[in-house]
Amino acid sequence: MRAVYRHLRPLARGLPRAHTAVRCFSQLEGPQDVRIVALPSAIGLVAPALGLERAFPFDHVWLRDACRERESVQESTQQKMFHTSDIRVPHDGESLLDPDHPPTLEPSSDGCAPEDWVLTLHFAPKAHVTNAFSAAFGTVAEPPSTPHRSRLPLSLLLSHALPERYEALHHDIGGVPTPWGASDVAAFPAPRPPPSSADEQPESLDVDAAHARPARVAWGALLGEGDERAASAALSRALVRDGLVFVAGLPTDVTDNEGPKRARLADLAAKLGEIRNTFYGPLWNVRSLGSASRNIAYTNVDLGLHMDLCYFQNPPRFQFLHSLRNRVRGGSSIFVDSFKVAEHMWEHHREAWNLLAKVPVGFHYQNDGFHYRYTHPTFEVAAENEGHGGRPFASGMPRLTAVNYSPPFQSPMPLHPASGQPSTAERLAFYDALRIFADLTLEEQFRYERTLSEGECVIFDNRRVLHSRRGFEWDEQAESGDDVKRWLKGCYIDGDAVWSTYRTLNKGAKP
Repeated sequence: MRAVYRHLRPLARGLPRAHTAVRCFSQLEGPQDVRIVALPSAIGLVAPALGLERAFPFDHVWLRDACRERESVQESTQQKMFHTSDIRVPHDGESLLDPDHPPTLEPSSDGCAPEDWVLTLHFAPKAHVTNAFSAAFGTVAEPPSTPHRSRLPLSLLLSHALPERYEALHHDIGGVPTPWGASDVAAFPAPRPPPSSADEQPESLDVDAAHARPARVAWGALLGEGDERAASAALSRALVRDGLVFVAGLPTDVTDNEGPKRARLADLAAKLGEIRNTFYGPLWNVRSLGSASRNIAYTNVDLGLHMDLCYFQNPPRFQFLHSLRNRVRGGSSIFVDSFKVAEHMWEHHREAWNLLAKVPVGFHYQNDGFHYRYTHPTFEVAAENEGHGGRPFASGMPRLTAVNYSPPFQSPMPLHPASGQPSTAERLAFYDALRIFADLTLEEQFRYERTLSEGECVIFDNRRVLHSRRGFEWDEQAESGDDVKRWLKGCYIDGDAVWSTYRTLNKGAKP
């Protein structure tokens, strides 16, 4: 997004000042000293009080593409009925506007707010937009002989001319994460025991707890009609901000992965998005299986800090772990915000940071008839032309799309002389950089530790927050059937689903 501004600002600075008008009109005066001026093949927006001292350009193709009239957008679906590529591109200062219909800038109604003023443009018949697909495979009406009218709210133009408004309008996800360390998060009392499904009751939202770090929301607050929306909004907001939230009191009496006794985790996940299915299934279990285990997570030994499924091209973004049974000694969960660790490296180990952002690391899983493999850098830096791009973190560190760290599934570094692979010297330097990162993740200043109570569910950003647990003591021989001593139910949700919920529920709210 910011790349767009960087490309347009030099253009805007080079344009004539407001009094140098061309083509159809000289300038239109709007509220609060907002002016619209004519430029070659563009409209310029001037708003000194808002920081636009010189004309910010909106080219005619962009303006026609942004049209929301019934001829351009289907009313029921709100989808465009033409392609951007269908719009004729003017050259050599040519105007697409009709010279006989000067633009107007007027309030949409009496007493309306300044930003509700509307710019009305008329596009010449020669600029008529015909859907190329329909022209090739269907039928199209004869081009009209009259100009096409577009009405564009001043608020729309301002939201694209000013970066801060652009980010607010689109709920810029990449700018919301706020890295945290141990001093930024606090412990909280163990929640009360979970109710049985039959006893579930709506309850009021604890606003202070919902805005704490880490945030915690009671399952009952997500059930009530009055507070359900506010609770879901707080949950999604904290999850995007911190990558770590807790839900208390989720019933543990139903534990199946599907059917009428499906675990209530599925209902919680549905509050934020759609469950992502993987080769583990939509819902999956982490149970203490001891000697029968084929995954270290199902044993009682220490489970180091890691992220799940890094061997996927697109690992699941958010992970849910619901504690169904916790009747062992030990086994506390540990969480580390890798963005905070990365910030520390940016400030104190810049060369190592650069290597972790550059050198590719392979991850693989080859077991039980599956063979997954993908390569990522440890630090994924947001590109300027993607949705996570934008202003850097407060520390000055570039925005990160994700961090990839999963030692149990890291494959050997490539040694063949393929193009783009690190040299021997660079590979050795990378090992040192990775050690710096790994050592920092173990420091107390970055650690948040908590023993999950039965009925408690932790939700965390799997592309940002490292998770692990300490080893625990249990009597394997005492288990039988469903009498499992430590049992977590898990699922994944993709980032797009949670981000959509965040944008929908937090319109107008500050992160």
